[in-house]
Amino acid sequence: MNPAQLVDGVRRHSWIPITLALFGLILGYAYFKRQKPVYEAVSVAQFGSEQNSLLGLNGVSTPGLGDEKSVNTLIQAAKSREVIGRVVTELNLTRLAGFSGGHPNNSKEARENAISTVSSMVRISLRKDTRLIDFTVSGADPEQVASLSNQAVLSLVAELESQKSKTMQGAVQALVAEGQRLQDKLTKSEIAMHDYKRSNQAISLDERKDLVLTKLKELGSELNHQSKERLTLETQLKACKEEKLPRDELLSLPTIASHPKVSGILTQLSNQKSALALLAERYKPKHPKYESVQAVINNQEQQLTTILADAVHMLESSCEHAKELERRLQEQLKKQESEALDLEQLAVQYNVLKREMESDQAVYESVLTRIKQVDVSKGMETPPIWVHQLAMVPGEPVSPNAKKVVGSSTAGGFMLGLAIIGLIVMQDRSIRSVEDARQKLRVPVLGMIANLPHHPDTKDQRSKEHDYSQGLTPALIAHKAVAESFREFRAIIARMAKSPQTCHMVVSAIPDEGKTFVSTHLAVSLASQGYRTLLIDMDLRRSQLAQVFGIPSSRKGVIDLLLEEASFAEVCLSGGIAHLAIMPAGKRVANPAELLSTCGVERLKDMAFAAGFDRIVIDTAPLIPVNDTLELGGLADSTFLVVRCNRTPSDIIQEAIRKLQQTGIPLTGLILNRLAQRTRSYDYYYHRSYYKAGENEESAPLRPVSRGFTPPHKMG
Repeated sequence: MNPAQLVDGVRRHSWIPITLALFGLILGYAYFKRQKPVYEAVSVAQFGSEQNSLLGLNGVSTPGLGDEKSVNTLIQAAKSREVIGRVVTELNLTRLAGFSGGHPNNSKEARENAISTVSSMVRISLRKDTRLIDFTVSGADPEQVASLSNQAVLSLVAELESQKSKTMQGAVQALVAEGQRLQDKLTKSEIAMHDYKRSNQAISLDERKDLVLTKLKELGSELNHQSKERLTLETQLKACKEEKLPRDELLSLPTIASHPKVSGILTQLSNQKSALALLAERYKPKHPKYESVQAVINNQEQQLTTILADAVHMLESSCEHAKELERRLQEQLKKQESEALDLEQLAVQYNVLKREMESDQAVYESVLTRIKQVDVSKGMETPPIWVHQLAMVPGEPVSPNAKKVVGSSTAGGFMLGLAIIGLIVMQDRSIRSVEDARQKLRVPVLGMIANLPHHPDTKDQRSKEHDYSQGLTPALIAHKAVAESFREFRAIIARMAKSPQTCHMVVSAIPDEGKTFVSTHLAVSLASQGYRTLLIDMDLRRSQLAQVFGIPSSRKGVIDLLLEEASFAEVCLSGGIAHLAIMPAGKRVANPAELLSTCGVERLKDMAFAAGFDRIVIDTAPLIPVNDTLELGGLADSTFLVVRCNRTPSDIIQEAIRKLQQTGIPLTGLILNRLAQRTRSYDYYYHRSYYKAGENEESAPLRPVSRGFTPPHKMG
């Protein structure tokens, strides 16, 4: 369903939404008149932002109102029985019959009924993006709803203040009791700490632990140094044993160089070499003094060589000494580690007791601080909610709203009508437009006849009287409204004609498609062009041509000709239009299909052309109900299928086309009858004034004149 189809459906069925809209209007007005006036009063309360309580203990302070859950909780509290009960009590509503429900005043049943009634009248809601809560009360009495709304706000504020006071008192008592308990616990912790220090001599436990750790680090450092020195001596000893170190490298070893004997000889050698250097400046090597000093140096060199020869023993002695030192350091380190572990074990329990005492002391001091703050802040905290605006007595009712009720019911009826039209359009399988016919039927559209409504008025009546006075028949008068459509159709089939003499057959799928209408006006249009035209009524079951042209039903026709009971000239009758002859159906027979199949209907065509006719137009029976038309396949040169738009389903039309194809009757094209004017907007909207201007010129060629055509004998 496209928008164009929906618009067309609205145009055709516009009475549905209009009727339903009027019906909705009546119902809405009746409903409005039956309703009682309802007044509404609104009081406004404001709640504060979330703030930290001075008490600072969970479960003791008043809850904050900053989140959605807290606000919803507050709204539910306003609807509670306690708050509504305050309203009932303050306004003494149990004395009113509308609230007590007929129960005795101040009775339990009256109070319960009043609470239930007030709860149904009060509506509490939060304004979006604000901190305002509306207390809306609806009822028939304006003063009563205003007092109920105001009292609901005041009762909620009073209830919250009462709960806050009770909560504050309970909180103070809980803090005092908690402070006493924490004081006793702190005393016990201090006593346990003191007893542990005395029993384990842990007065200076932290200092002892620091000293042990410091000495442990020093011993560890010395042990590492001694281990490195031992490894170095072992390496040197191994090299000496392998005799891989020369004299200079032995002297470079710290262990060898620091040996007393080696260091003494090296010092003497250094002194003698210095003295020899001074003598070398004065004397020659052969001088006695020079030789004496040289002899001493050589002697000391020999002593040094002798001592270095025993370097392995020296290194072994140094290695043993280094190992001994390393062993002693390891023993001292283990002793310090053991002492450190003992102190750590003592410190575990000590720290546990210390932390417990410090924690108890901190909590106790915090509780003391909170108690002092509560004493100072009494009466200083902002209330969680307060009255922002009290309700005024309403002057006008809020419902029923006449415009809203009547407008909604009218609009609802109109929309229901549109929905019904939409369903009708969706279920409609008929042909609505030229494009629809081309897409669904796949057959060319040759003619389009608009659905022109007829509204006879005084002017039309005078026009008809004038036409009758001019000798025009009813068929000619009716032809004036559709003449332009049939001129277009006539021009198309004239181009398609293959011979000067042509026989056209007009068929339809079912009755009431406009087949006879199309046949009649096609014949009139051909006759108006000067063609000698014969219009034959082959609808032998429900013939209508004789009635259209005012021919008596007793006149002979096609059946009489086929039964050879009348001649061709006897059955060709004048229709009162120039160049046009009518051949009615004639008398009725029981089996028209058998008659058409056995009497040689093809000879009608030859007889007509032999009589001097140029065009033959055959009006046939519907294809779906009967098979009479299928017997005329060889008679027509062209076959036109009339389709009534917005009525006949497309599948029925396709079945008629299938019948024609199965019997070998070629379908030339479609004629769309009663086509909506909107679908031919290019014809009936943009150029309507042009067509109207030419309507007065139509009667001239349609009048009975002699134009070279002499009707056959007994034609009139």
